[in-house]
Amino acid sequence: MKLERFDPPANIDDFNSIPKQLEAWSEFITNTFDDNIQFIESVVNTGKSQFYNPTQTETTEPFAQAEISWVGFPKLISRKHPGDDRAAWEEADTLLPGGERPQDEYLEWHVTREQGKIVRVTFTCEGPEYWEALAHGYPIGYNGPKTAGATGDKQKLLELYRKYISPEVELDDLFENGQYNSLNKWNTTHGAMHLNQGNNTLSAEINIAAFATILRQKNGRLLTDADELIRCARFGAPGRASDPTIGAIVNSLARDGHSITLANPVGLYIDSLDTSGWTKPDGVTPVDPGYWRILRGSTGRILRAVYEVPSEEGFTVSDILIGGEPIEFGGQIADHIRVKLTGIACRKGEIQNQPLGCEGANLQFSALGAIAPLATRLSPSDATPEPEEAIALK
Repeated sequence: MKLERFDPPANIDDFNSIPKQLEAWSEFITNTFDDNIQFIESVVNTGKSQFYNPTQTETTEPFAQAEISWVGFPKLISRKHPGDDRAAWEEADTLLPGGERPQDEYLEWHVTREQGKIVRVTFTCEGPEYWEALAHGYPIGYNGPKTAGATGDKQKLLELYRKYISPEVELDDLFENGQYNSLNKWNTTHGAMHLNQGNNTLSAEINIAAFATILRQKNGRLLTDADELIRCARFGAPGRASDPTIGAIVNSLARDGHSITLANPVGLYIDSLDTSGWTKPDGVTPVDPGYWRILRGSTGRILRAVYEVPSEEGFTVSDILIGGEPIEFGGQIADHIRVKLTGIACRKGEIQNQPLGCEGANLQFSALGAIAPLATRLSPSDATPEPEEAIALK
């Protein structure tokens, strides 16, 4: 059976009272899928994409779900500070110029301190496209088909900011020249409403899953290693935890000839927080699981959560010990959070595409006149892939 429509992440109900907004959201996700599929079919030898749109193509029995997860702390930052966790945590907690967070594993957080002590750390994995759609009907920059009457709801946007960030938020704070500003102060210095790091988008998630279905070879050898695949295909940065993990698992399913898609509702999700070994200030008593609260989404599909000690406990997050060390940074908690997406695979063995090479792959795509993908996880610094020998030494 074909999927009737794509639902909002975690089936969150913000759009339910906004005319045409559910249809508009599904249309945006559908178009994002279709653009990536069109690109893939312009370059593979059979002209058949193993990545499919479940609203257009059936997911047939039997099918399998693949839970693809990774640690939420930025691995690229950890690699910059070998043997110095504290330096890595400090860097990850520090905003970049302009307010963008350096947290690029689809998990971002904001630390609230009082008198120097951490009283709460708020985590989010919500893509910016959702909030742009809430403001304007569609994500900024979307140029596909549009449902008439889908205009978003700015008052709903304001209501959510006031609920989750501060009652002091004003509508004018969220817009610049009439356009929703993801880097507004309430989503940078004053809080974290949703992801604002430039690579952390739903479009990028779809793009990686789609492009990872393309088989790759080098010197006649089929590539199966996660780092080799991502260096060859360039659907993200080799040093991250998320991109190579997503790519390797999806590509493994593709090598078995599966048709592959993302589970509805499409989204990035906080999967879990592992507090094993965490103690209260006495160094003995385990922390209460209730310090971790889901604010948006549900268990296994968490969009927003907070780690906070109730005031009646008489201590703060900063007094909690992880491995005997007090929490000084939000990144220490992020080190124990897993983020995930869910893939679906069916029709095993039905598509047999030949692997593409690595050298000049992007130029080959351009020469074929294929459309550009909607999003990639490549930062400007990733424009020239690192030599294999350099990566091997890290």
